[in-house]
Amino acid sequence: MTKIKDPILYKTIKEFLTHYLPEVRRKSPNTVLSYIATINIFLDYIAERYQKKLAKITVADFSADNIQKFMDWITNERKNVATTANLRLTHLRQFCKYLHKCGLISYADYAETKELSKLPDNRKVDFIYLSIEQTKLVLNSPDCTKKTGLRDKFYLSLLYDSGCRNQEILDLQLKDFLIKDNGKAELQVIGKGNKYRVIPISDEVVSLYKEFTTKYHPDAQRDCYLFYTRKKNGEISKMSDDNVARILKKYEQLVRVKDPDLPHLHAHLFRRSRAMHLYMAGIALPLISEWLGHAQLETTQIYARASLDMKRDAADTLAAQSGQLFIDETFKYDDDDLIRKLYGLA
Repeated sequence: MTKIKDPILYKTIKEFLTHYLPEVRRKSPNTVLSYIATINIFLDYIAERYQKKLAKITVADFSADNIQKFMDWITNERKNVATTANLRLTHLRQFCKYLHKCGLISYADYAETKELSKLPDNRKVDFIYLSIEQTKLVLNSPDCTKKTGLRDKFYLSLLYDSGCRNQEILDLQLKDFLIKDNGKAELQVIGKGNKYRVIPISDEVVSLYKEFTTKYHPDAQRDCYLFYTRKKNGEISKMSDDNVARILKKYEQLVRVKDPDLPHLHAHLFRRSRAMHLYMAGIALPLISEWLGHAQLETTQIYARASLDMKRDAADTLAAQSGQLFIDETFKYDDDDLIRKLYGLA
């Protein structure tokens, strides 16, 4: 195995990714994964540009000049859009700040990274969302006589009804869907920044949940993922983003036959549509912000908190105005792979 030239750097990377971000800064697992991706891409860039292995990369490579050239590279060669490139810059700045905090680079070196300008985003972004009629078409398209059809309908319905991020839905366990003695249900969600919130669930989705769990959770193991896939060897794992993409593609094609103007279906579209429908029903923006788990809202009620009853009243208002919406292998590693594995980059 190649000797690491700057072991302090890799020790610091590991501490940054496994302790500082998740424990000190309380960043979510998905945010940490994003940082891991950025540092991996930057290391790959440095290794390619200077024709050296990961083991030969040092703290000095995390310079403002290299980061600027890296920004040019991911924009021109990798064709990253401005928002993605700017996110990479933010991550690298934060890591350089940590390097300074640990005494590995000077403040002057860190300050140079702060002076790097973000890229302007000149794209025209249209605010696209599903109309109520389009939402009905999509949610009613799965064939519930089939087991997978029932799963798809419940997934799509819960995604819309809750307004959750896709990852929040995929992270749910059976115990997070609670049905009270009065028959009303709520979803307990841990969102970005480990922020906890409770979301009321409609009676129609509760009915779907009961049908779904009868077929997919007959043993009612409360710590099992709500949505899962079963491998050929019987192993159960959390449903992946790829599974979701296949589901959405399937129903996009089906509904397009009836509505050629249907927007491209992606998971975030359901969250955006739910928020827009609530807003159209007259629900206050601070309440919508609380519902969706946003960290901030640029209004005078930026820190407004909403009770579960207020959220349920908001859902009832929407329903009253728009009607029901749901009818044994050995792995071998080369030096680079092993370095990534040992220092939290894999």
